[in-house]
Amino acid sequence: MKRIILLIVIYIAFISLGLPDSLLGVAWPSMRISLNLPLEAAGTFIMISTLCTAISSFISGHVISRLGTGRVTFLSCVITGSMLLAYSFAPSYPWLLLFTIPLGFGAGAVDTGLNNYVAAHFSSRHMSWLHCFWGVGASVGPNIMMLAIDRKNSWQIGYRITGMIQLSLAVILLASLPLWKLNGKGAERSGNPRSNAINVLRSKGVLLSVIAFPLYIGIEAGTGAWLGSLLVEGRNIDKVTAGVWVSMFYVSITAGRFLTGFITAGISNRRLIRGGILLSMAGAVILALPFKALILPGVICTGLGCAPIFPCMVHETPRRFGKDQSEIITGYQVGMAYFAGVSIIPLIGLLAGRISLEIIPYCVLLFAMLTLVVTERLNRIT
Repeated sequence: MKRIILLIVIYIAFISLGLPDSLLGVAWPSMRISLNLPLEAAGTFIMISTLCTAISSFISGHVISRLGTGRVTFLSCVITGSMLLAYSFAPSYPWLLLFTIPLGFGAGAVDTGLNNYVAAHFSSRHMSWLHCFWGVGASVGPNIMMLAIDRKNSWQIGYRITGMIQLSLAVILLASLPLWKLNGKGAERSGNPRSNAINVLRSKGVLLSVIAFPLYIGIEAGTGAWLGSLLVEGRNIDKVTAGVWVSMFYVSITAGRFLTGFITAGISNRRLIRGGILLSMAGAVILALPFKALILPGVICTGLGCAPIFPCMVHETPRRFGKDQSEIITGYQVGMAYFAGVSIIPLIGLLAGRISLEIIPYCVLLFAMLTLVVTERLNRIT
């Protein structure tokens, strides 16, 4: 029973991780008017948050090995909740930028810690469902903000409500700290000083496993970030329809991860990763075809293909390299995934602007092929 309660707490924590991720997109039109900021100022928020989250992910494995996942998750939740509340009281743009730094660091620590803990102590089914719950949080967050703006005409209230939810969760995490030791002595701190001291990137296959993550982000984030532009500006689809189809991409990922949880008992992580990549490649090929009727099937196919890849790659990490090093390696993997957000996504946009928007599905296809090559090579050497 206690193990089930812990699992529920972990799921709720991942919902909380998704809550703030999509707030800015909804709040920004109101924020920039009230603070008299240009449209492009949002890019600064995104870059600072992403870089801080990436740095936090890289170092969080070392921190978790000393403090334990439960404590780090609790402290990170306190930090993110406090910074979301601080957003709601920020008097100016520089203060918002300042609060964004700890907000990003908190998110990276939670992401890495929970991913590694579930990978090390629970089945692949729960890893897929964990990422499914992130999608729940990412879907609920914008609705909280929209209601705050619609009913109170205040983006500050949206951040305030979300911050209070985060701090309420922190209380639950504090009460749950004894449960994190249920998986055996030392489960809270599965790393050890020796594994922290060595250069894990020199271990056989580790570098390939780290490289696979930004390549995968090229598939998921490359589609999510630029699909709307392709549909509206490249294929003359009306904005409302394009918006629905883009949302279907994320719905497909969330639904796919929920369904994946039911089939992991009979299919290995490696087969699910391979099948997901091949399905996303098929989706990219369909999207590249100049037929309007095939756009939505292509979007859904790509989303369903993305669904098992990330959670299964994370879950396979302790099985490839052992639990002693998995915290540090997972931190590197998640960190590189976040760095891809400020490198690969702009690169695809640059190519689309210089060449043609129609190059977007081909870029997605290329990243899917590279991900397949890297993961298959990794399977052979581990």
